Amino acid sequence: MKNVRLLIADNNPQKLQFLSNSLSDDFCIVATVSDGKALIAAAVALEPHIIITDMPTETGLIAVRQLEALMPDIKIIVLTDQEELEFAAETIGAGASAVLIKETPDLCGKIKAIVRDLLTPTSMNELDSARRLPQQVLNERSDEEHRPSPHAAPRHAVAGPGRRWDLA
Repeated sequence: MKNVRLLIADNNPQKLQFLSNSLSDDFCIVATVSDGKALIAAAVALEPHIIITDMPTETGLIAVRQLEALMPDIKIIVLTDQEELEFAAETIGAGASAVLIKETPDLCGKIKAIVRDLLTPTSMNELDSARRLPQQVLNERSDEEHRPSPHAAPRHAVAGPGRRWDLA
């Protein structure tokens, strides 16, 4: 899968380097960036297949929403330390394809599996069923901006070691 183009964003330089080094044997890393503005600019300029981002909550959600608006077919994997289902649902509703807890054992192995799954043609045929759980959670909220986009492609949300939300 070396032809799969990844863009990695993380505000922590050590984590950014770790992710880049760990994933570069399997994928083509087109760029690494450390803030939301650089993420948007690099995504538009470089057109990666998948973005892996670990940004602070509000900055990350803003970037995901902007990317969804600019590039509705882009796949976005969000890394987070938040384990709440509502956060995962909100993030997927904003346009992320997957949410993964950073402290998950074998993080890079799980990222690789999710990337492969997101690029599988059958995953695109399962979008309607994949939207059900985030839609149910978000329907309870009155704020319309948190509703899933019709272009969102949710597939996974991992809550932490031993606990998984399968949204497919």
